[in-house]
Amino acid sequence: MNKATPLSQVKNTLTLDLEGMTCAACAARIERVISKNESIDSVSVNFPLKKAVIKYQQNINIDELIQKISSIGYSADISTPKEEVKVSYKNTFLIPFISLVLSAGISRGFNTDNSIISYFLGFIVIFIFGRRFHISALKKIKHLEFNMDTLISLGSLSSVAVSLLPSSNSDMFLDAGAYIVSFVLFGKAVEEISIKDSVNVSEAIKNSRPQNAKVLSEESIVITKVSDLKTGDLIGISPGEIIPIDGVIKTGNSSTNEDFLTGESRPIDKSVGDTVLAGSINLDGYLEVEVKEGAVSTYDFIEALILEAQSTTPAIQKSLDKITQFFVPSILILSLFTFVYRYSILEIDLIRSLEIAISVLVIACPCALGLATPIILYKASSLAYSDGYIFKNFDKLQNIKQLKKIIFDKTGTLTSGIFNITKIDTSNSNLSEESVLSFVASIEIKSNHPVAKSLVLEAEKRELPLFVSNEVREDIGSGIRGIVDGIQVIVKRKKGVENILEVSIGDENVFIVLEEDLTVNDSLLKKIKKDYDISILSGDNLEKVETLAKKIGIDHALGDQTPEDKLKYVKRMQESEGVIFIGDGINDSPSLQQADVSITTSVSSQIAQASSDVVIQKGGLEKILNIRNLATKSSKRVRQNLFLAFIYNTLMIPVAVSGNISPKLGALAMALSSISVVINSSRKLTN
Repeated sequence: MNKATPLSQVKNTLTLDLEGMTCAACAARIERVISKNESIDSVSVNFPLKKAVIKYQQNINIDELIQKISSIGYSADISTPKEEVKVSYKNTFLIPFISLVLSAGISRGFNTDNSIISYFLGFIVIFIFGRRFHISALKKIKHLEFNMDTLISLGSLSSVAVSLLPSSNSDMFLDAGAYIVSFVLFGKAVEEISIKDSVNVSEAIKNSRPQNAKVLSEESIVITKVSDLKTGDLIGISPGEIIPIDGVIKTGNSSTNEDFLTGESRPIDKSVGDTVLAGSINLDGYLEVEVKEGAVSTYDFIEALILEAQSTTPAIQKSLDKITQFFVPSILILSLFTFVYRYSILEIDLIRSLEIAISVLVIACPCALGLATPIILYKASSLAYSDGYIFKNFDKLQNIKQLKKIIFDKTGTLTSGIFNITKIDTSNSNLSEESVLSFVASIEIKSNHPVAKSLVLEAEKRELPLFVSNEVREDIGSGIRGIVDGIQVIVKRKKGVENILEVSIGDENVFIVLEEDLTVNDSLLKKIKKDYDISILSGDNLEKVETLAKKIGIDHALGDQTPEDKLKYVKRMQESEGVIFIGDGINDSPSLQQADVSITTSVSSQIAQASSDVVIQKGGLEKILNIRNLATKSSKRVRQNLFLAFIYNTLMIPVAVSGNISPKLGALAMALSSISVVINSSRKLTN
């Protein structure tokens, strides 16, 4: 029966909400500072999400960590659930719009001999609307750190300073400084709106998650927030309600729908002592459930996995962060060199030399580079969840499109472990099919073998009666026997034939023909084979594995494999090519961890899920095609973004150095570069 496996909590993970970041360079700076703590295994700071996800081996001093972040100019706090605030386009663009209007009024003031008004407008824009850039730049300079804000602040403040020189064209420089701030503010507003729109997919979980629960006591029923539930609390769940937290049934019988967790919509019977999982629906009976130890919730686990994926720093982003770290100081040096060269060597006048140097400062802001990957990462992880799977690492997702070798486990992966009855042969018996199945299921119900469970399930489907059975004895690997309603019943596998059972009921002899249910079909395998070379690696006996491989058209298959054998095989394959391993059991865990990319499902063992890079929550192996498609599309979109960012800097910095663009137009071009990356990231990722 397809029952969801309770998922473990993510331990030793701390999530911090961050404030004060203005670009990806800020995120990289925080990562470097936090990672110096020896107790921390890994840290990933996500700029769009404004979060840091920290994994550690032992207890860490959180207050000390937050203080360290504060010391470099940012603020941090332990992440807590917050109500989603809908972004207002009107409010977001209000300040940038006012800033642009005031900037436009500067030249008009100078033209009408109202220079005092012009300076007043310019100072409002540059020092009030642009104060966050100056404050941020000052904090960074204290630590000899430079980021986007450094360039914006120096560019706009230099414009003000030059406008005050007696020989300068005051209106040109003052309004240039104001436009620098205004265009950047406008670009930031577009970023904020686009990022919020792109990162809004986890709402699928939040909107369906119950907020309250009925806590039961001897005296009363108290409505309590789910977040306040504690280990041992007894909660009441009425028919039709979503189960709010993982627990154990203490009173009542019902059935649940675990479609949210497994994609299996068939009701799962539940009774006293059974575990129920958050997110499943109580269908038809009132239940009293005791909250499990730690007040864990499958909701929390899934949200944690999604956040982990969204907060990972892909290898390409780490490379970009390193580039950005040295890019800003390089631009400062280039701007200074441009000024010195033009003023001292070419003997160009001071004001013109300053104008060109300011243009270089403004036009080279690396905002677009910092946005190229994070938004795509967030969108990809959110889309993956909505499609029924979760990936834990963006780099692993990207690998799926590059690797060419898939190794499948058999039972629970290529086959469901459920056996369908294709025929009950009663031609040499006076018994009916229903009678045979009732007798067989009456002893098989005492076995945990997959065949036994399948026979019992078929009897349940046909609503057949089961009899009392005694003296039941299972012959491991061959069959089972016992007394049912006073009659000897023997069920054993026919010699030399894997899928036929010989059944003796008293003096009557019948045959049951079984067929193991496959999770794949010819059409799906053909599609997978277009991109991957497929092998089977299984602990089942070799004959059984080879029979399946021949049936579904897979050329290479190995059976009788121990966990150690599987691991050695995967390592051997990795000597020549990367490997994707797909399995479901505890015995697959070493291979899942070793593989370049590992995939499992939500009905797999907990350790298999913990070892895997991708967990398929809903559906089956057809998701492999969806995963590959998302990997391909997201990779292509990141490359497009990098092209937009790099082509901009490659083309525009030489233009600025040559003196062919004003600071005002440089600011506009810089803002448009970031906007183009954000808009490209916001486009639909899948077909």
